[in-house]
Amino acid sequence: MSLRLPLALRLARREMRASVRGLCTFLACLALGVAAIASVGSLSEAFRTAVTDEAASLMGGDLEISLSHRPLNPGELKVLEGAGRVSRVLEMRAMVFNDGVAGGKRALASLKAVDGAYPLLGTALVGSAMPAGQNLAQLLAEQGGLFGAVVHPDLLLRIGASVGDRIGVGDGEFQIRGVLTQEPDRAMRLLAFGPRILVSDAGMERTGLARPGSMARYEYRLALPAGADPEAASGAMKEGLTDPGIRVRTAGEAAPTIRDGFQRLAGLMALVGLSALLLGGLGVSEGVAAYLESKTRTIATFKALGAPASEVFWIFFLQVMFLAGLGIALGLAVGAMAGYLAAPALSSVLPVAPKAGLYPRALLLAGLFGLLNALVFAIPPLSSRTRVSPLSLFRGYAVPAKDRTGRVALAVCGVFGLCMAWLVLATAPDARLGWGFLGSAAACAVAFWLLAKLLKGVARLIPKPADPRLSLALRGLYRPGNPTGSVMACLGLGLTVLAAVSLSDANFQDAMREQLPAHAPSFFFLDVQPYQMDEFKAILGSIDGVTRVETAPSLRGRVVTVKGVPVEQLVVPENVSWVVRGDRSLSYAREMPESTQLTAGKWWSPDYSGPPLVSLDAEAAKGLGLAVGDTITVSVLGREVELTVASLRRINWLSLSLNHALVLSPGVIDNEPMSFLATAYVDPARPDAFNQVYDRVSGRFGNVSIQRVDEALADVGRLAAQIALAVRASAVVTLVAGLLVLAQSLRAAMARRVYETVIFKVCGASRRDIMAIMLCEHGLAGLSAGVAALVLGAGLSWFFVTRYMQVEWSFFAAPVLFTLGAAIALTMVMALAGMWRMLSSKAWPYLRNE
Repeated sequence: MSLRLPLALRLARREMRASVRGLCTFLACLALGVAAIASVGSLSEAFRTAVTDEAASLMGGDLEISLSHRPLNPGELKVLEGAGRVSRVLEMRAMVFNDGVAGGKRALASLKAVDGAYPLLGTALVGSAMPAGQNLAQLLAEQGGLFGAVVHPDLLLRIGASVGDRIGVGDGEFQIRGVLTQEPDRAMRLLAFGPRILVSDAGMERTGLARPGSMARYEYRLALPAGADPEAASGAMKEGLTDPGIRVRTAGEAAPTIRDGFQRLAGLMALVGLSALLLGGLGVSEGVAAYLESKTRTIATFKALGAPASEVFWIFFLQVMFLAGLGIALGLAVGAMAGYLAAPALSSVLPVAPKAGLYPRALLLAGLFGLLNALVFAIPPLSSRTRVSPLSLFRGYAVPAKDRTGRVALAVCGVFGLCMAWLVLATAPDARLGWGFLGSAAACAVAFWLLAKLLKGVARLIPKPADPRLSLALRGLYRPGNPTGSVMACLGLGLTVLAAVSLSDANFQDAMREQLPAHAPSFFFLDVQPYQMDEFKAILGSIDGVTRVETAPSLRGRVVTVKGVPVEQLVVPENVSWVVRGDRSLSYAREMPESTQLTAGKWWSPDYSGPPLVSLDAEAAKGLGLAVGDTITVSVLGREVELTVASLRRINWLSLSLNHALVLSPGVIDNEPMSFLATAYVDPARPDAFNQVYDRVSGRFGNVSIQRVDEALADVGRLAAQIALAVRASAVVTLVAGLLVLAQSLRAAMARRVYETVIFKVCGASRRDIMAIMLCEHGLAGLSAGVAALVLGAGLSWFFVTRYMQVEWSFFAAPVLFTLGAAIALTMVMALAGMWRMLSSKAWPYLRNE
């Protein structure tokens, strides 16, 4: 074969000079799928590179040392000062008051207290109407008995203040001296409750908020000398700071906090783009099959002149692979440009502007997906359609029977298919998502194949209508060469993805608007001190409309070992990694809280006084490999406590009630300085009660932070809407790929039906009759595809919503009507476009040959 390959290459080149118009759809489908994957991959790499390159500036230092509830003691601080320049930051949530407007205004804010060295790296930009030439430290310093504050523009709007006004925070009073326009270390946190207010360390002392037990986080940024190794410095810090509650991170270790969230979204979009590529694979198969059908006489001529089947295969395989390379190159070019075109627009949405550039890894991955896809879907039609017998030269208009794909070709396709599946699993952001994608793709392919068979069978069994046009339309669904299967697969798969995404988004938005607010508390209260609890409950109990108040003690702690193994040595699934990443909120309880569902073990007695026990979230325990009787060690205020798992609980986090992943038995942390969390449920029919709760609690307790749940849900809903828009845009790409494949399928089907149209005309059918037959036939196929896509999309949506989002699933009519309408309309429009040329064909050339 190697000796004859140059001949095959020469003949392939000459064949391509004639015409390759039949492979245009093949080219477009491959380019579209590769472009989708390359674009998402390039943007993901651009964002990852930006975060990695600017990690130190984004974090505000080369190293970050953080702990909860307390600052570093002098000995610990000396370890840091011996390694480089140090800056201290304190972060917590607090209420900000503006009593200078009518009725006074209050808002929850994210409070940050900084020292004079802040920021060590990066730049904090302040737009100010105060005297020019002042740096950040001067703006925050005490002037005329008042400390300064720099605030985010959103906070000015919420409290109705402007630069120069006075505001209250806790027990302190501040003057607004600037508007914060850039904060270097803010980008490391995707979500923060409340807009930022920046004050000095000395000003923070005036507030009285940083007291023992308050939910405050102390962060120390360390700028190393030039040339110092951050990894080595981090190791030295960990050895010198023995408190397990102290967390040491390099800038590279902190970067994944923001980078991984974007990459998970990009991975989901890439899977949707991959579905477009797989759907485009049907276009590859249809395009190659249609092209080879148009070359039937050429193939038969090659055979008649003595060319073996293998050489004919290579002639057309080389053509297809050349065009595949062209399509892949076109898709890669579009993907490479995505970073340059989209980066400016995304810079205003993302916390870090993507760094536009060429990313070979992303492009290579997209190209590899495209090549495997072309091989898997092109080889079967090449194998079957190049087995044309030379006798077909003498068969007139009769189309020869299609041979089956050879066994060797099937085996080769299977190997390439397994390679593609492995690549999907290797690049998926979550193994479960990768396996779910492969399973869903296989299930949809089998389902639509079976549904096409079912539709044909039902069409055979339906009694023939009296109207001959409708009767012929029904017969067209199962006649030889009908496009029913292609319509079901091409249109159905694209609409399935779109229906699943639309229904999932509709359910999520409904959960944000209706389901969660109906069962969730109306208010969250943070940092209620123990001595304030009685008065706090009394105030809420005196307000008509407050139906229930829940409270729970809270103290931050960190998991350090699981069954004696340090968490740094554990391989933890992504879905439960939050349990061992950083500090967690701990609580204790004597009696089992209401609505608690134990899945294993039992609750301790109210008067329990034995060894430390813990009740653990069942899903977290499963991910960590824990069962009842196993041990887990937590660090609380520098003290390590070994806990025995007494029970496992099923927690519905989306109920927004006071849930803790770790609830300890009495006697473990009862005497530690802590604060309380609280929730209040307000009757929605009493809107006046909402204002009373907010005003009376904030007016009496300046240290208590108040968060209205509806405002928090609105923020989450806006973020989710942006994510849904991105995923839906990817789903539209899948639908476009389906339309391209459908166009190719209908074009091939119409070409085969020209002779049938001539017969209709000879028998007296008008153009209107023929169009009615065709439109009815394709409308039925499109309706069937829409119904099937709706059912499968609803099933996928139900699984995702109930299993991953863990909210109630509902059926919404809008996505249903859109799916069905799009299916029927698109099929009929595409069919009508193909019919116009077919109806224009003259009958006499065919009759003359007869």
